[in-house]
Amino acid sequence: MTRRQIPPSTTPKKPALSAAEQTKLSWAQFIGSYAAVPKVFQGFFEPLLAEGRAFPYAVLTPSYEGFLHRATEKLICDLGHEINILERRGQGFELQSYPLEQISCVEVTAILLDTRVKISGVTRQGPPASSTFKFNSVTDYLFTPILENIRLGKIDSRDEVLSSELEKFDHWAGVNYKFMNFAKHSLVGGEKVIQAVLQAEIRAGEFTLMGRTFYRRISPTHITILTDRELIVVREEGSKGGVDRYGGTWHYIPLKEVVALSMGRKGTLLALSIQLPQDARIERLFQASAKREIDQLLDRFRELT
Repeated sequence: MTRRQIPPSTTPKKPALSAAEQTKLSWAQFIGSYAAVPKVFQGFFEPLLAEGRAFPYAVLTPSYEGFLHRATEKLICDLGHEINILERRGQGFELQSYPLEQISCVEVTAILLDTRVKISGVTRQGPPASSTFKFNSVTDYLFTPILENIRLGKIDSRDEVLSSELEKFDHWAGVNYKFMNFAKHSLVGGEKVIQAVLQAEIRAGEFTLMGRTFYRRISPTHITILTDRELIVVREEGSKGGVDRYGGTWHYIPLKEVVALSMGRKGTLLALSIQLPQDARIERLFQASAKREIDQLLDRFRELT
């Protein structure tokens, strides 16, 4: 009876968004002019334009209001010599400026339509920091110029990757075709492959039930690529359900930012440890049979650095 006595709401309801419209809300947007910049970020561009500079390359990433994975709206601006990330804070924004030579690592995780990019390094504001932005993978092409600028840095060459370098991964075709392609797409123009190691997924038997053995995954499939400029580490990632593995995480690390590269042991496995600035560390596990390849990688790394 109480519910019947409540008058119906007079507030007009907003029309429900279609699936296509909801998907587009997760897309990143190219910002090609000052007029297209959201008002909250316009103050950053006004001094640049007052100096007579051309409008820089900029991309806007959406906000996410999810319970577990929240993300605020960000504007990523490439000024050539540094990457500026503006994050909306109420009616203003917070700025992190990363000079290219101070960026220690770029991490890209792509699973189905979900892509995240994390930039780590020392900011122009002073302290070390990291910034993460998220977007729908169909718009990842908008970030290609920014990521290439970070990875190429002061390299004058913008040539395409040589076919002779791509062919160095061809022998992986029969072992893991997906990771062969992952490796080929990881290179940028003019880069030379020095050493590369592919490690298949490592599993261990957990228990046996009715004659069937159940396994636990200890380490996903991954590759480590040493080039003349950087260390590239790619790891397989699963979908949100954790069963199917459709994506991966890429780490791009300039050689000068690798504090130490060493090999140790974890039980019967080998552990390759990549020490980065500010005590950050990436570790990858290998089977004992990969020792010779890892030793070669360590030797070549020492020669380069």
